Amino acid sequence: MLTPIALIAYLFSTLPTAAGFPVRTRIAPGPDQQARAVARMVGGIISYTRWPGEPVAATRLCVMGKARFAGRLDEAGQVVGRTVSVNYLAVGATTVGQGCDVLYLGTMAAGGSQRAIASIRGRGVLSIAESDPSCRGGAMFCLEIDPLEISFRLSVDAISRGTVRVDPRVLRLSDANGDES
Repeated sequence: MLTPIALIAYLFSTLPTAAGFPVRTRIAPGPDQQARAVARMVGGIISYTRWPGEPVAATRLCVMGKARFAGRLDEAGQVVGRTVSVNYLAVGATTVGQGCDVLYLGTMAAGGSQRAIASIRGRGVLSIAESDPSCRGGAMFCLEIDPLEISFRLSVDAISRGTVRVDPRVLRLSDANGDES
């Protein structure tokens, strides 16, 4: 488990600089390293998010769609400092808002992501898209995954409409990251 200072250093190393050029985290070469990097990034995002109500002992992360890098998302718990349980949902599942704290969206047929995002509106669910690099599909965070680098974009609009709260230090960087949602 990372110390709080190491976690802050890691997360901020993945955020863009004030000049607007994203600072990317390198991914070590080797099998499964992209999935491990995604798990660390998702864990960092979760650690800077607060849900309404009482703190929970475990974070319920739901995966919907064809997610290429979801195989190690349970390892996000190492960054968060609590268990992250991963549940795979069928596209179009109607129980997303009741059983998930985080919705991780993979690739879906046209409109699938938008319907999934609409199903969690007004609920305490953090949304992260794996395959929306322009971050226009309605998710709060959108991963940018290259073979040897990973970073993310965020949608201030989606975050402001949600009931989860993201640390302002992350939100302040959105302008530098080119967010225009």
